[in-house]
Amino acid sequence: MKDSYTIHEIAALYGVGPDALRYYERLGLVKPRRGENSYRIYDLNDIYRLTIIRDLRSLGFSMERIGEYLKDLSVANTLQLLDEERRLIREKMRALRAAEGAIRARVRHLQACAAVEGGGISLVELPPRPCLRLNADIARDEEMDFAIKRLHRRHEDTIRDLGGQKIGASIAPEDIRAGKIGLYRSVFFLLDEGATGDFTLPGGRYACLYYRGSYRQLGARVAELFRWARKQGLSPTGDVLELYPIDDRFTAREEEFLTQLQVRVEPGAPLEAH
Repeated sequence: MKDSYTIHEIAALYGVGPDALRYYERLGLVKPRRGENSYRIYDLNDIYRLTIIRDLRSLGFSMERIGEYLKDLSVANTLQLLDEERRLIREKMRALRAAEGAIRARVRHLQACAAVEGGGISLVELPPRPCLRLNADIARDEEMDFAIKRLHRRHEDTIRDLGGQKIGASIAPEDIRAGKIGLYRSVFFLLDEGATGDFTLPGGRYACLYYRGSYRQLGARVAELFRWARKQGLSPTGDVLELYPIDDRFTAREEEFLTQLQVRVEPGAPLEAH
């Protein structure tokens, strides 16, 4: 086994650039000796210290904390550092378990959506649903994506996984009466029951329709939903809600998109859709 290495050999061994090694040297964390032509030569003690730096950096330790430790190596300081390492590892394990749970939920969601047949209409009773909402007039797909990103940015401290979020948009009844299908008044994230949002969708009976494929079907699908409600002797009230169980977060294939329309209904003459 070699007992000394050049800066380029060490850089290749540890997967770091020579600039990083020079930075460690400026901090006093390693002290290579100088060989011929003033080339840096790293010995086994430097290698040991570089291993510590690499391992602690991988756990998220700051260079300042690593420097404090390496400048005062002792059993007591090593025991303290090991306690810190154990705490950080536990935090990472909790984060990984949460990430795994989010992946499992997304898998269940996609598997359930795969079993949904487009075109079916049903009447369901829904509870009040807490939401986070962004009010904005949206007329194009690019504006919708931008609005969703703005809403996420506003709440990214509490909503970290945009891919697993239940996303929707609302169409105002006056726009439906005017035939302005495709003009949205807000986007929203549906939250879990019991969560605190800034808006609540009212509970009640909702007529719901799923469809697959292009969003260009929206006008025809809204009209279909309203015709169905009329036949049931029901009157749509409030906004039409468009939810996106499968959208471009999950697939680039338009034919795989799954969209749900919801509208709250009451007994009576329905609002006409154009």
